[in-house]
Amino acid sequence: MTPILRFSRFTQHLLTFILYFAHGGFVMAGVMVVGLVGYQLTQFGPEGLDPRAMFGYRATVSEADAATSELVDVVYAESTADQTGLSVGLNRVSTTIAKRYRVSPIVVESLVKAAQREGQANGIDPLLILAVITVESGFNPFSESVLGAQGLMQIIPRFHADKIAADKGAVALFDPAENIRVGAMILKAYQRSTGSVEAALQLYGGASGDSEMAYSAKVLQELDRLRQVAGLAVPARTAARGKADAGES
Repeated sequence: MTPILRFSRFTQHLLTFILYFAHGGFVMAGVMVVGLVGYQLTQFGPEGLDPRAMFGYRATVSEADAATSELVDVVYAESTADQTGLSVGLNRVSTTIAKRYRVSPIVVESLVKAAQREGQANGIDPLLILAVITVESGFNPFSESVLGAQGLMQIIPRFHADKIAADKGAVALFDPAENIRVGAMILKAYQRSTGSVEAALQLYGGASGDSEMAYSAKVLQELDRLRQVAGLAVPARTAARGKADAGES
């Protein structure tokens, strides 16, 4: 037998051995997988087939909720756990805003609660605050204009330094809760000084010289839409006027 023939037969035997070994390995792996799947189903039900559960990572629902809650608290500066619940109308508004602007419902709910809280504190319709946010930033808390207006309600820091919490630093107005608080205070002050919601809005939008009142008309049109979503029949101008009068008294 020539060396070449011996080498050829050796190679054939070696390949046969490797194939049998690989086949056996696949069979064993298959048996192990079937066993693992069976165990997961027995112990955890269908959720046990989640790859994270099968390979040792089991984040419980409470852990996931806690992580989400912590993130919201960090981004929005304060927990809303101690706030009262929203009315049916404001819940509808919250859901509509979340869908329209593709923002997390959890985040929008915290913003609506902040608008409700600051509206009550300043005698302003919370829907008016939300209407201003819609027009000014489209619910982008990190928006900044070329003139330096910041956050949800596009507030220029140098014009309202007396209203901004000093301990929050230069990024205070990018905190949505602080931005809404300051914005509501500005609206209240403008309503008191002008005696008119429309004039206050024009002043807020930096368009007090516009005889056509385009800015206030845009905000009040959005307020009408939000009131309709909330199921409120009172026209926006009438409702806003009533709130302004209440704030002045």
